[in-house]
Amino acid sequence: MILRIRPVFAALALFAFSFVSTTLRAQVQATAPVTTLPQYQQRFDVYGGYSYSHFNPGTGRGVPAINLNGWNGDLNAWFKQLFGLEFSIRGYYGTIIVPPNAYNVTTSNMSEHLYLVGPNFRLIRKENYAAGFHVLIGAADGNFDQGFKNSGAQPFQVGIYNNKVAFGAAAGAWADYNLNQKWSVRFTADWQPTHYGFSTQNEFAGTAGVVYKFGYLK
Repeated sequence: MILRIRPVFAALALFAFSFVSTTLRAQVQATAPVTTLPQYQQRFDVYGGYSYSHFNPGTGRGVPAINLNGWNGDLNAWFKQLFGLEFSIRGYYGTIIVPPNAYNVTTSNMSEHLYLVGPNFRLIRKENYAAGFHVLIGAADGNFDQGFKNSGAQPFQVGIYNNKVAFGAAAGAWADYNLNQKWSVRFTADWQPTHYGFSTQNEFAGTAGVVYKFGYLK
């Protein structure tokens, strides 16, 4: 009888040992520290790309909103994987459609440059992609009078903003696709308010380009 019981106890002991070993191994794996992905160990990243904005250049009757094309350059200084400080410079260019007027001005080339700074938050950090949002404030430099140079008129006389350095800001979300540890492709969509004249312009702005990461985040 004892000989018959011994194999049962041996089997139970083997099962218990296997169960405890598996449990301990799972606990070790669960409590192991999460390593920092190499894609997010850099102190800085620099971005450059194409940029687009939808902008209304005046409050006058018959002044249509226009599409602007240009460029966007950013520098991010990361203090932690989650949080950094962003510096952004943006340039946009387009042609204003001038409503009928007595000065024979039909179009006017315009430009807008924004100089912004603010916090950037990297909320999602995966091996192949990352995503976050930023809130930036600064200045917007708008030039609207190129087509009025020889007309004897000022833009405001036909309902278009005069040249001005005004308040500018941007708030929106971005997403990176990591090509490797150093390079990424970035897409950003922003609400980009400015304040020319006596009104606020609620611009939509978007940009797409490449990111290069460098330095080391301790």
